Amino acid sequence: MSAVNIEKVSFRYPGRDDWVLRDFSLNIPEHKVLAVIGKSGCGKSTLIRLISGLLTPIKGQINIAPSQRVGVVFQDPRLLPWKTVFENVALPIRNQSKTEQKKIVREVLDLVGLSHTETYYPLELSGGMAQRAALARALVQSPDILLMDEPFGALDAITRSQIQIDFESIQQHKKMTVLLITHEVNEAVRLADRVTVLANAQVLETLDIALDHPRAVTNMQVVQYAAKVLNLLTHS
Repeated sequence: MSAVNIEKVSFRYPGRDDWVLRDFSLNIPEHKVLAVIGKSGCGKSTLIRLISGLLTPIKGQINIAPSQRVGVVFQDPRLLPWKTVFENVALPIRNQSKTEQKKIVREVLDLVGLSHTETYYPLELSGGMAQRAALARALVQSPDILLMDEPFGALDAITRSQIQIDFESIQQHKKMTVLLITHEVNEAVRLADRVTVLANAQVLETLDIALDHPRAVTNMQVVQYAAKVLNLLTHS
């Protein structure tokens, strides 16, 4: 069953003749992680903005059940510098009671490994901690669908690897539907149940990753799947 169904969507930015996406169709399976990968400029981030409603398709339809809550995590954490970690994470649920906010925020901060940072301000956080805070802010709404636009791309290799492990555990626990935009082949294969390669404004190919979670990047089957994806990218 699909959580998000994209049917023949076309989009280009005002004043430009070239299509970012053209007659683009994609199904995002419910409770699974779909990674979308492709060369720079292939429309990955535009796809996130269309699904989240920040952009409107020129043609086609994007269907999401009205009951589905959608969260978004961008590459830039986008934390408000004048608010504490607690206050930043609580923003999506600010209309709830203070008691309920404390309960929910502390649960998600613990989930992402930031329970000790409630009173910190963004400038006091490392890059990895800031990205965890952004993830917590998205999770605080208990989203059914989580859209992630290269969320770990700006992190160093060690920090990125640890957050990938933690995210994999969170997704397996919560069973969210996840769209992960990434430029990193190993990340796509490690985290996703399905990898879609974009090229020339359309889907080039989709691979099902038939491996159990959790996965290690050194696992030979992960390496083999990564080689397949890389081959598609280099010949697109």
